[in-house]
Amino acid sequence: MRPAVKIAISVLSGFILASYLFWELPLISRNANEIIIKIPKEEKTAKEVLSQLHKERILKHPKLFRLTLSLFRWDKKIQRGTYKLRKNEAWPTLIRKLTRGETYGIKVTIPEGWRAEQIAERLEALGVSDAKGFLEIVHRENSEGFLFPSTYFLEPNLPASEAIGILRSSFDRAWQENFLTKNPPMRFTKRDVIILASIIERETTVKEEKPIIAGVYLNRLQKNWRLEADPTVQYALGYWKNKTTYQDLKIKSPYNTYQRYGLPIGPISNPGLESIAAVFDPTQTNYMYFIAKGDGTHTFLETLKEHNREKALKKRAKRARLKAL
Repeated sequence: MRPAVKIAISVLSGFILASYLFWELPLISRNANEIIIKIPKEEKTAKEVLSQLHKERILKHPKLFRLTLSLFRWDKKIQRGTYKLRKNEAWPTLIRKLTRGETYGIKVTIPEGWRAEQIAERLEALGVSDAKGFLEIVHRENSEGFLFPSTYFLEPNLPASEAIGILRSSFDRAWQENFLTKNPPMRFTKRDVIILASIIERETTVKEEKPIIAGVYLNRLQKNWRLEADPTVQYALGYWKNKTTYQDLKIKSPYNTYQRYGLPIGPISNPGLESIAAVFDPTQTNYMYFIAKGDGTHTFLETLKEHNREKALKKRAKRARLKAL
């Protein structure tokens, strides 16, 4: 590079730095108001992006700022997305966020075993997506069970279709990385696997018990028994509850496994990796029954006689505790 060119660049850089110090630094402590702004993919040039920032009063001197970006070739690195910025934002902060893609996202945690209604309510409460629109698409596309539970950072005011797309894409990645080459039991389809995993997810949070419960349900299916899974009845009712009643078991629904044989017509929750893995690798066992102990774990039994005896012991223990009070 010629000396004259180097001198010219140094002078220009000094001018820009002086301009920044004069115009921008005094504003930093003067204005802390923040604004959320979305830079759409359609705005392809730095000029268009900076014009938008200028209109939103985030950038006061767009021409000088664009000259700075061009000088250091940062104008080619601007990334689109949603940003949280201050009005009259400091240049170093603006450059860092735009060129590194430090986009703004709302933290959303989807717990394992939630149903679509719960997810929709959380997304709406956090300002991410409309609950009604979310559920309409979920039901139309049969996405229940495939909305992968995880922690996400989502843009505010996302169209419901985009929010669902993100959750489903996360499921697809998890499936491909963990289960694509595995053989499911009993010639299950992918959907069958998720249906059974969704029931297991609602039966227990104990990792060690998931394969055992998978084994119990697969044993029942092989013997052509009804699954008689309480969570499927609760899904039919439309809400989760701690204990189902005999009256609940009478509900007419294709999800009620006390009345119908085989799997319910669809997933009843959105299961995590451990519950899905349990279907692929169930415990080989003679257990046909299990009873909740009340502490989150279960007692597993082989015969109806053992099952009835355990239930009777549990009832007597409960009566004794109540009497002691």
